[in-house]
Amino acid sequence: VCLGGVNQVLQFFCLRASASGAAFHRAYRRATQTAFLEAHELAFQYFGGVFKRLRYDNLKAAVKRILRGSRREETTRFIAFRSHYGYQGSFCNPYSGHEKGGVESEVGRFRRNHLVPVPQFASLEELNEWLLEECRRDEKRHIEGHALTVEAGLIFERTALLALPDQRFDLAEEYFLLVDARGCVRVKTNLYSTPLAPHTRCRVSLFPTRVEVWFAGSCVAEHERCYLKK
Repeated sequence: VCLGGVNQVLQFFCLRASASGAAFHRAYRRATQTAFLEAHELAFQYFGGVFKRLRYDNLKAAVKRILRGSRREETTRFIAFRSHYGYQGSFCNPYSGHEKGGVESEVGRFRRNHLVPVPQFASLEELNEWLLEECRRDEKRHIEGHALTVEAGLIFERTALLALPDQRFDLAEEYFLLVDARGCVRVKTNLYSTPLAPHTRCRVSLFPTRVEVWFAGSCVAEHERCYLKK
C-alpha cells in the first residue's frame, strides 16, 4: 500500500463469516498480538455479535505451543480474550491452510479486487476507513451457489451470534517506567516524550497505533506508535 507517498508492506487482518461469506478486513503496520485482538473486537462490532467458534491457523498471537493432535497451549492473553467474549477457538493442523479454505480464498479475492493496482492513501486511518467501506460494498454481491446476497445471508447469520458483552476487553499492554533525564520513557525500542520530571515513575499503555503516558490518574502524553528502532 502507498501511504503518504511511500510504498510499504502492511499486515492485514481478515475475519470471514462461514455461512454468509461476509468478511471484515483491517490493516496494521505490524502483526502484534494487541493488533490481532483489537481487530477481533472491531470485527465483532462490524458483524453485530460474536461467532460461537472461530477457526485459526497456529499463529503466535494465539498459540504458544502445538501439542499432540488438535490440542494447543494457547497464550494467556488469548485465553483471557476469548473467555471475555465467550467463544471457542479451534486450530488447523500445521501447514494445512485448506482446512480454513473460505478465509484463504477471501484474502485472495479481496486483494485482487481492492488492492490491485496498489491503492494510495494519506494515512493508515484513511486506508482503514476505506477498507470498511469496501467490506460493506462487498455485502451487495452474490456468491456462486448462494441464493441470497452476502448482506441478506448475514441477516440470518446474525441471529446465531452471541451478544457483545457490556464491557470491552482491556487491550493495552501496560508498563510502569521511569522517566529518563531527557523527560522521555523508552517503550520497546523507542523513546517517547513526557511532561514529567526525570525519575518519575509513570504508567504507559501501549496500543497498536498509539502510546499513552499516564500519571496520577491522568493521561499526560499521547503519541503515534513508532515501530522503527530509534
